[in-house]
Amino acid sequence: MISIDEDRCTACGLCIPVCVRRVLVKGDQGVTVVDPGLCTYCGHCKAVCPTDAPSFSQLEENEFEPCLNQSQLPSPSEFLQILRRRRSTRVYQKKPVEMGKLRMVLEAGRFAPTGGNRQPCEYTVVRGRQLLDRVTDLTVRALTELGERVKEALRRNHQLNEPLPEEYIPIQNYPPVWERCAKKWKEGMDPIFYHAPALILIHTKQGATTSPDVDAGLSAMHMILMAETLGLGTCLNGFLITALRRTEELRGLLRIPAGHWLSVTFAIGYPDVDFLRVVARNPAKVEWLGDSV
Repeated sequence: MISIDEDRCTACGLCIPVCVRRVLVKGDQGVTVVDPGLCTYCGHCKAVCPTDAPSFSQLEENEFEPCLNQSQLPSPSEFLQILRRRRSTRVYQKKPVEMGKLRMVLEAGRFAPTGGNRQPCEYTVVRGRQLLDRVTDLTVRALTELGERVKEALRRNHQLNEPLPEEYIPIQNYPPVWERCAKKWKEGMDPIFYHAPALILIHTKQGATTSPDVDAGLSAMHMILMAETLGLGTCLNGFLITALRRTEELRGLLRIPAGHWLSVTFAIGYPDVDFLRVVARNPAKVEWLGDSV
């Protein structure tokens, strides 16, 4: 529940325009809450209040720490270099990631923005190659079986003119890739997690948010950038998501609760490679509207 400390409130009104749900209004003695049930606990009001008058019964008071000011932030060019520095890591050291660093990565994800401040993201952390090898094995098997079904659907599409199932359209080019993954796995290589020592999965309970993939994606990017500051490398794993959405055995192994939508997974560990330069990208496709630049 949100409340305003009347003794602290000076009725400056700074909190009113930043309130997402417009539940704050200026009264005779100060700012009052007109409909606390609509509050999303975003904390904007407390963040701008000079006297720290708002409080929330469901939030930790000590987490409302002072913000860095603009002069303490990296310059725009420095920050862009930080963003460009991050690379997908596919070569890892045989070294476990400390629990303290994994918790710091999770903290970064916890403070990512979410739609309506619902904070729906839940996390599963897998540590150790014994379990990860089992996950890799089930993933490779699931993708191989899926690849055979896709190839059969493609054959029927070409020979009998049967429409390709909609779910196969975006993955129709992957069966040869999954066959190579299976071959590499038999040869002792990990084509899914690249022998990383840990894995993080982000999932949401169905109905908990209207934007599960966006919420999880924002959380993942926070976590991935935090990992970069900790000297850790990461690699997103789309193939694992493809497999998880199609096999209950794999979901059971990773203890993904029933009714949860898995959006993002990424391997994490200490890189065993040094990148010496940032890389090029294709120009952004942008259409400018409104006032001329």
